[in-house]
Amino acid sequence: MIKNKLIGAVALCAFLTTSAIAENDLSAKDFSLIGIEGSYASVSSDIDTATTYQSDRKNLTGIGLKVGAQSYNYRIFLTANYYNDPDGDFEYITTYGAQLDYLLNISQRVNIYLGVNAGYANMKYTVPSEGFKRTISDPYYGGDAGLNIHVSKLIDFELGARMILLDAVNTKNNVTYTFNNMVTGYASIIFKYQMD
Repeated sequence: MIKNKLIGAVALCAFLTTSAIAENDLSAKDFSLIGIEGSYASVSSDIDTATTYQSDRKNLTGIGLKVGAQSYNYRIFLTANYYNDPDGDFEYITTYGAQLDYLLNISQRVNIYLGVNAGYANMKYTVPSEGFKRTISDPYYGGDAGLNIHVSKLIDFELGARMILLDAVNTKNNVTYTFNNMVTGYASIIFKYQMD
């Protein structure tokens, strides 16, 4: 089911990008983008054993890199993020994907963006009561929204929030961990380069 939703999200991204290019004269408004992101995230999971069921939530800090392009009303990024667990239960959490945003240009200095994202999440973690590690590598999809401030003609500062839906399951020794979603608040510096 999640694969069908992932395919749908990718098809929507392709459709919106094609529509944006067809409807606008972008010759003087295109930019290449490179962004550096710092984030604070929360990942939720369910733990199901033969006798108990409980939910858990872990807080994480993260850093990311995104590379993309922007027209007047749209932008697209390829993204890579690494998250750190201060408690040390996760050896690593990484996400790799794509993000398509629609830009609402409310003034010359600020725009609001709404978007969709999709990609893959990888995690390796240890449960303190278990003597082995668990891993997942599963697709995700979700949405994002935020505020983009034009600090200068070639530098933007953005504040945003991202939700990714996972449904990633790992079962060992009759204990099932299901990672449901990750909610992230982030700040980014985006460097813009005029495209020829």
